[in-house]
Amino acid sequence: MRFKTLAFLATLPLTAIALAPAQAAPQILGLIAFNEPVPMTCVGGTCTAELSSVCLQQQRPTPATGTVYRPAKGTHITLTVTGPDGVNHRLSVAAALTFKSLRQFSAVKVSLPEATVRQLGDGVAKISVGSMASVIPVAIKGDPKPLSAGEIARYTGPLRALAERAFERDGARVNATRILNQMVNRLPEKSSAGIEKVATLWQQTVGKDVADETQKFLKHAVKDCRETLRTGVMSDLRSCLSYHHDYLSGENTTNGWQAMNPGS
Repeated sequence: MRFKTLAFLATLPLTAIALAPAQAAPQILGLIAFNEPVPMTCVGGTCTAELSSVCLQQQRPTPATGTVYRPAKGTHITLTVTGPDGVNHRLSVAAALTFKSLRQFSAVKVSLPEATVRQLGDGVAKISVGSMASVIPVAIKGDPKPLSAGEIARYTGPLRALAERAFERDGARVNATRILNQMVNRLPEKSSAGIEKVATLWQQTVGKDVADETQKFLKHAVKDCRETLRTGVMSDLRSCLSYHHDYLSGENTTNGWQAMNPGS
């Protein structure tokens, strides 16, 4: 499988979902669960991180970048901060986070006031996502096709569970998505870092117990980024790793759709 440019995403069948009216409520998104917490970056009084996500509704329009979301019932997100005593302090923060879509449905940016984080300690802040987590677009007045209560219940409940099982079955691809997300979050948001940072990121995120099948996805992404940055197709490592993350997220989404609609 060869990744050439960002325009390659336009060839994916996933883009068919954008044909719905732009003014209608966009897709409900599922957040990929993380056993290993994702680091947050705190700048100017706000702490942020990117979370991996998938589309749960093929028939709804793709969210524009910056679309505001809210956590669905049963979504558990935990903030962990190491205090001065060396102890990890944890806080459930799903209700306190601001959620905004990034790069269509492939990632969600979460933010939290740094003051909330520092109540737990001065150490590095990390965030983890529990299973079955979903986010719902905040309703907009005048929406001609709003999400109904029944629709929300189906896609964050029984259909969400079917998608979750599909992700578990395709563990190597989903784990590679998680690790690429970890790499992205370890680079500054406005980063000019080049391929020389890969060795450090690999050491930070790819443990010895990572399965060979997962490593195949990761090694492919790194190899492609070396070439992409060398030829100037992309200018920085974070953009390239985000691209590969989003490609895998698209494949995760397709697997979820097939599980939710086995006869389609």
